[in-house]
Amino acid sequence: MSEQMQSLVAQWRNLNTQAESGDLRLDPAVGNALKAQAEQMKTKLDDMLVAARQLGALSGFGALQTATTMQQKFENKAVAGDGSAVQRLLQSVEVLTLMAETYEKAVRTIEDTDQANSQKLANVELGGK
Repeated sequence: MSEQMQSLVAQWRNLNTQAESGDLRLDPAVGNALKAQAEQMKTKLDDMLVAARQLGALSGFGALQTATTMQQKFENKAVAGDGSAVQRLLQSVEVLTLMAETYEKAVRTIEDTDQANSQKLANVELGGK
């Protein structure tokens, strides 16, 4: 995983933890829109993953040794190793999954807080009468 991608994953894990603890809150309309966008992007990346995996079995390069070597290099670039297209897409899917979870938790936190505050106010009003 590249240093930039590691940093991005760490950042979203940190934000996810903040959302879990209640330190990060989002307005439900904003958070739900962000979550929907992250899920939409994830769906597009899932489609790209299917296409990238198909690149692991290329043909049409010819029978020469250099052609076979080139074919193998292109196949590996698509599906094998840390720098492959498949690995990069999987890492991006991981980030988008973290993003969607974080948005959902941040929305839930503010909704839970609103509900708790409403309940407290209702109890105060009932107790005062």
